[in-house]
Amino acid sequence: MKTIKGFFLLSLLIVNLLISSTYGSSIRVSIVGGEEAEVIEKPRTFGNKRELKLEYSQIYPKKELTQENINFMSARDTFVDNLMSKMSIAEKIGQMTQLDITTLTSPNTITINETTLAYYAKTYYIGSYLNSPVSGGLAGDVHHINSSVWLDMINTIQTIVMEGSPNKIPMIYGLDSVHGANYVHKATLFPHNTGLAATFNTEHATTAAQITSKDTVAVGIPWVFAPVLGIGVQPLWARIYETFGEDPYVASMMGAAAVRGFQGGNNSFDTPINAPSAVCTAKHYFGYSDPTSGKDRTAAWIPERMLRRYFLPSFAEAITGAGAGTIMINSGEVNGVPMHTSYKYLTEVLRGELQFEGVAVTDWQDIEKLVYFHHTAGSAEEAIMQALDAGIDMSMVPLDLSFPIILAEMVAAGTVPESRLDLSVRRILNLKYALGLFSNPYPNPNAAIVDTIGQVEDREAAAATAEESITLLQNKNNILPLNTNTIKNVLLTGPSADSIKNLNGGWSVHWQGAYEDSEFPFGTSILTGLREITNDTTDFNIQYTIGHEIGVPTNQTSIDEAVELAQSSDVVVVVIGELPEAETPGDINDLSMDPNEVLLLEQLVATGKPIVLILVEARPRILPPALVYSCAAVLMAYLPGSEGGKPIANILMGNVNPSGRLPLTYPGTTGDIGVPYYHKYSENGVTTPLFQFGDGLSYTTFNYTNLACSNCKPISGQSGNYTGILGQSYTFTVTVTNNGNVQGKDSVLLYLSDLWAQVTPEVKMLRGFQKVDLMPAQSQQLTFTLNPYEFSFIGVDNKITLESGQFIIMVGNQQLGLYLQ
Repeated sequence: MKTIKGFFLLSLLIVNLLISSTYGSSIRVSIVGGEEAEVIEKPRTFGNKRELKLEYSQIYPKKELTQENINFMSARDTFVDNLMSKMSIAEKIGQMTQLDITTLTSPNTITINETTLAYYAKTYYIGSYLNSPVSGGLAGDVHHINSSVWLDMINTIQTIVMEGSPNKIPMIYGLDSVHGANYVHKATLFPHNTGLAATFNTEHATTAAQITSKDTVAVGIPWVFAPVLGIGVQPLWARIYETFGEDPYVASMMGAAAVRGFQGGNNSFDTPINAPSAVCTAKHYFGYSDPTSGKDRTAAWIPERMLRRYFLPSFAEAITGAGAGTIMINSGEVNGVPMHTSYKYLTEVLRGELQFEGVAVTDWQDIEKLVYFHHTAGSAEEAIMQALDAGIDMSMVPLDLSFPIILAEMVAAGTVPESRLDLSVRRILNLKYALGLFSNPYPNPNAAIVDTIGQVEDREAAAATAEESITLLQNKNNILPLNTNTIKNVLLTGPSADSIKNLNGGWSVHWQGAYEDSEFPFGTSILTGLREITNDTTDFNIQYTIGHEIGVPTNQTSIDEAVELAQSSDVVVVVIGELPEAETPGDINDLSMDPNEVLLLEQLVATGKPIVLILVEARPRILPPALVYSCAAVLMAYLPGSEGGKPIANILMGNVNPSGRLPLTYPGTTGDIGVPYYHKYSENGVTTPLFQFGDGLSYTTFNYTNLACSNCKPISGQSGNYTGILGQSYTFTVTVTNNGNVQGKDSVLLYLSDLWAQVTPEVKMLRGFQKVDLMPAQSQQLTFTLNPYEFSFIGVDNKITLESGQFIIMVGNQQLGLYLQ
């Protein structure tokens, strides 16, 4: 194999030497319908290389406005201009202020204190509120907020805000609807984003977002704080499950699909966003997801080249490509600068390069934290000045009135000019106008969508997403699906085998997850799902015991009970993982799996019975590799949501063929983390993951053939090698065949390798994926088009750079060589 690869690379080098030619000192090339970019020739030892630079304005050309867009923007601008001309300084500052709902509720209740609300409305003109009154836990004996209570709360707040506003400016309410409208009782809950990414199917991201928006808007809330667009490269990080995994391309495509789902394919800059759509929030801009310590909100040290290569593309695609209407800022610091104080990234990059025209909101208390957490400001005044200078529009204060009081004093003193307020206030009013809040500020309890919350069709969509996300990582001797002709007795055990709250993880009913399964009106545990689908199966018996709980002292008696039941079982299904968590409370010092869960698994493996291991976890928790390899099968379930139990059961029994693929690298040891699949050539052989990015088995087999480039020039005598011109798009085709005996879905992944570049290239980068559903013996030809940007890297000058040279395109076991001149 090494000889073949070596010959292939040598042939590419020879081709390069043969076809390298001399060009003029400078030529112009048109890039993807955008502006022209200069191509600069640079000499190399093996021939002259050409180089060109791209700007985001070329990658994402401004769309051509329709007359409808122009009319909308003209009417909006006239309205907002008139409104702002009448607003006082206090009103403008109020628009830039966001408070938590608990500043309005009486202690330990969900009851709005209308006196407090009226004071805020008439004195400070607060323009935005957020959160659920039970996000932090129970409010008295209240576990959750149903639609009628939400509607009454939002109506009360809006009514009193409008009464207190001299210019009748409505408030805008925002909510963390992270994997469904998770703070709205009965709303459908989907797999968290790592599970969504594992489907490698953007349709699921769009559908999940559409249903999430619908259920959030139904209770009068038009602003959704999702999706998370950071890349999940730090497995210790408590929020990695909120990401779309480690790959920038997957995060870009899934994130943009979610944005279009949330906003109905519109953007709030030039188009209204009407119910059942909401405006979404691309978060957390940016670099938040890779803290050096692995702890939430701590320092990240990410070189500029890495930031632009890996962390910025998902935001560029969501903002400039899909039109995300708002962004939320990274709470942490990057390279010693809190993102909330970075003029470079919040203004020069976000507003300049990415052409963002929407609202930038802080995260929780992050202006205040510049004083006592980051220590960049010596006072609250200095902190506010730093944030405003950087480009913040709205402060999620969120628990006091410090921001509006101090900012008003600063304006009065001449420290902050009114013109600076106007920049942000215009963006906020534009957003409210696009959402129709000026014409229809109050929620409608009789709207048809209220009755659709939690409807069967939505729960079926969540289950279908879970089905495509579950990832089969190991299947010795085809133990799965379970054969009921030979397997009669199954033991189901483990702390997550009969737990809906563990299937949902954090951001479910409460911020840190549900207290108990009874808080979920819908859903099935794995145990319930398995019993339901095998209820009519003759002579098939399921035994259950918890085996051990998570995070408690060792209970050998409980383990012994599981071992004893295993002795009389044909197969043992063990479901282990993590308890729900979110953000800083989820910080851990060790990525290892809970030791009692490991002990349970070890003692069950020792029985000699076939073990099917199911992982229900927010992070890839470490297990001894030898122990994992001793299991007959391994299923990665991620956090599949309330509807996840039955899809897992259906996969166990063969009613559903698994098709998920890992969207991240699953490490084998605690010291071998932070090395994604797209590592550098110098890192080959230095990392030994337990499972690789893109791993995923099926109950059938797929074969790839006939990989070709349809618009490249074949090289004579060099089968599988092509030439092309730098700066053009290229189309590749490949045929996928189901060679097995059962229907199956396959995620087809296309990778690109750059063999040599001025900045050390990655061994490969994903540049395309598609999901196919094939019957036995059925074939389908897929087409992938790669635009010039997808051949680029971040050059030594930290700009998007294309360079002539050799590339390899890979799909499964197929590959071809492409030399771009």
